[in-house]
Amino acid sequence: MLRFAFLLTGLIYAGLPAAADGRFGGCDTEQTKIIDEALGTAKDLTLKAAVAVGDTSDYRRWFGDFNQANAEQVRASLKSVVTALRGGAVTAQCDPVAEDGCLAGQYAWVYSDEPYLVHLCPSFFDLPGLTALRPGDRRSAYGTREGTIVHELSHFLRVAGTEDYCYSRTECSRMAQEDTRRAIDNADSYQYFTEDVTYFARQPLTGKPPPAPRPNR
Repeated sequence: MLRFAFLLTGLIYAGLPAAADGRFGGCDTEQTKIIDEALGTAKDLTLKAAVAVGDTSDYRRWFGDFNQANAEQVRASLKSVVTALRGGAVTAQCDPVAEDGCLAGQYAWVYSDEPYLVHLCPSFFDLPGLTALRPGDRRSAYGTREGTIVHELSHFLRVAGTEDYCYSRTECSRMAQEDTRRAIDNADSYQYFTEDVTYFARQPLTGKPPPAPRPNR
């Protein structure tokens, strides 16, 4: 979820428990633990996803027809996510649902020109961790914590500068067949590719409803 730079940033909300880790503003101890684990796992999974880029059904599903130049861009973008995570500079702000905070049902958002601060919403903590899922688990239809982190980090201009051209698996897989250029520049495409090649490769999730649209604010 990408936000425009003219909105207010860095709000600290009175009354929230102090973070157990200085990297995570406004987050309580349990939230801090969840974020820290998700960042570590996202780093490992995104590295595996970068290695998995190739002329495969997973690649074509999320990025369209394969060619070497496009594949190199996808791989470079995933490696940039890994670099951001490895550098230890990723920070988080736990935001409430409020007029100047998160929308109801929103998972996370960032300002693309303010690396590497990720604003996390209450719904983020309701998402499952990808490593806790089994192939076919319907909860993955709504994304994962690690996938959300990949999505948000890809927005930063220093990483991949992605946009939000589509949000659901149905819409994004269709877009990949119709507009390869947009698919390569789309944040959810990187999320779904990373989730699929690391845990759901060759094990399609049948009967999955698309997640609710996440408005771009």
